[in-house]
Amino acid sequence: MNNNYKKILTGLVVFGTLLSTNAWAVGGNGVGAASGDTATRKTDVQQKIADKKAEVSANVCDRISERADAFSQKTTEAENKFQIRTQERLANWTAKKTENETKLNSQRAAWNANRDAQFKALEERAQTEEQKKAVTDFEVTTRAAIETRQGAVDGAIKTFQAGVQAAIATRNGQADQLLGDVKAARQALLDTAKADCAAGKDAKTVMATFRAGMLANRTKAQGDRQNVTKVNAQIQALITARKALVDKAFADFKATMERARVALKKAFPGDTSTTAPTPVQ
Repeated sequence: MNNNYKKILTGLVVFGTLLSTNAWAVGGNGVGAASGDTATRKTDVQQKIADKKAEVSANVCDRISERADAFSQKTTEAENKFQIRTQERLANWTAKKTENETKLNSQRAAWNANRDAQFKALEERAQTEEQKKAVTDFEVTTRAAIETRQGAVDGAIKTFQAGVQAAIATRNGQADQLLGDVKAARQALLDTAKADCAAGKDAKTVMATFRAGMLANRTKAQGDRQNVTKVNAQIQALITARKALVDKAFADFKATMERARVALKKAFPGDTSTTAPTPVQ
């Protein structure tokens, strides 16, 4: 009885030991499997995150490239528009200059014809040697005064035209420089952003830096544009200076002609028909 009991007890112990060993083995294998699954999932998540970052970075780089293309197109359009406006303004100014010169030459030609007719009438009224000499002196004085006045007027016009051309050239040069600086600065921002994208830098940081740079560039360009020479103010100053020179030329001419008329009338006492012509510019 005791022997049988011992055998049964020994068998239970052995069985229990084996059962525990199997259970441990099964439990150990389960933990290992779970750990393997977790690692796999972690790797998958990291890969997905990396893929998403790569996708975002690629999208940012694509947008920057698109902006680069759009910027290049807009810059070309702006340059073309500026050149067209410059050419149109130059053409309009040249046309106006030609029109004024044609009008002035036409007026002078008409005056020359009228002046010669008046001189001839004076010569026909001159009867005495004193009167003939007075008419001749008057003609010489008048022609010299006209030549002097026209020279002064022409000089004032040329000074005005040269000033206008210089002002326009300065303004155009400054505008060209401004446009070139803006273009170069923006291209540098685009090149940097594209290089950062290619280097794998954080897409959000690349885009934020790019946008901040573009905003700063635009703000600077707006400020620089205010410093471009204002042509209208310069032209108005040139107009004022030209008027002063022309007014002086006519004032000097008028004074000379008044003296010439007084001398002429002395040779024709009582002749109220003896007058001197009033030339145009």
